[in-house]
Amino acid sequence: MDRAFILWKLELKRMCRLLPGMIAEAALLLIVMGAITFGVTKLLYRDATVIQIKIAVIEEEENPLTDLALQYIQSMESIAQTCQFLVVTKEEGFSMLDRGTAAAALVLPGGMIDGILHGNNVPVQVYFPQDAGIESALLKELTEAGVGMLRVAQAQIYGIYDTAQQYGVLEQLSVLEADIDRFNLAFALERLALFRTREISVAGNLSIIQYGIAGGVIFFLLLLGMACYPMMQPHTAVLQRQLLREGVSIGRQCFGKWLCGFCSMGIGFGFFMWLVKGILSKLHLSAWMPGGGLWRYLTYLIILLCVTTFVYFIFQVAGNGISAILLLFFLSVVMVYCSGGFLPSAFLPEAVRTVGKFLPTTYLIEAAGSLYLGKTALGTIGILLVDTMLFGLAAYGIRRREKV
Repeated sequence: MDRAFILWKLELKRMCRLLPGMIAEAALLLIVMGAITFGVTKLLYRDATVIQIKIAVIEEEENPLTDLALQYIQSMESIAQTCQFLVVTKEEGFSMLDRGTAAAALVLPGGMIDGILHGNNVPVQVYFPQDAGIESALLKELTEAGVGMLRVAQAQIYGIYDTAQQYGVLEQLSVLEADIDRFNLAFALERLALFRTREISVAGNLSIIQYGIAGGVIFFLLLLGMACYPMMQPHTAVLQRQLLREGVSIGRQCFGKWLCGFCSMGIGFGFFMWLVKGILSKLHLSAWMPGGGLWRYLTYLIILLCVTTFVYFIFQVAGNGISAILLLFFLSVVMVYCSGGFLPSAFLPEAVRTVGKFLPTTYLIEAAGSLYLGKTALGTIGILLVDTMLFGLAAYGIRRREKV
């Protein structure tokens, strides 16, 4: 046992000597991840119109009131963001429809505005292309909905006239019609009243920023293991046999390597957490970081135990440095993606979500996210501890088999 302690002491001294280089590699990794995250965020969350619908407007008779009505409609916020009205000639309008550059063509008949004011109801003709795209299909649905609302409004006017006549209160007809008009205008202009608002989050009880940080922390921890390879790489076959002759068993050799990896990853992760927290504090963004507390620190410890053991297991599987680093990088990207670390699982295909349920990264991200909530589910803690034990036993089995 004394020789094992001497071996562990030497390994830890070597770790301290190599630690500055490993932290420098981790710093470079963090800078690259930060730059990629910033670029992706700017790309995904830039202000851009989701869909732009071009509508060709054909006036059979020029009328200042028609132009005023179009300007009023196009100045409405919800219309301005999605629809663009282009006043063109009849030939140009139908040409745009044939070329697919316009989602619809509106033919405004002469005297339309006067007809609205006097109740003649001159119809507007709406033409859609034969091979309608999503813009035309959406506009068609909105047009049909508008036609339905107008029919209801017209039926209300006729109905209130018959009702007033039945009860002998025709002198109050103008008041009743004004009430109906106010109701319909309020219903049509307050477009939000057409929908029921229900806020949902693909990140559960976390905000998108918190969820992204949780996934990013796990991904960073996994990649941090690449910098710690010098400490967790297996002993050479010659040294391993020599240590066995000196009485240092395979289990003690594995534990020494794992302990150095755990310490180096813990120091590196703690240093960068402290650095990031200080930067966010200077920027008045401390809310982006989870708070402290005994339960949170215990969760940090369990996450670090699981990640370190997984990284150590990968290094034992690969054997040599280049293969180990490439394998760890590949598995980290694939596993974090399937677990919803890059994109919430709700947006992933069903097959990917099914695979993600069996990956340790899923529960690592869940545990990291729970740091913001103040308490981690005992089931998640249990799964991470079981995964840690399985990875440790598997790594020991690989070293034991190679000894034989």
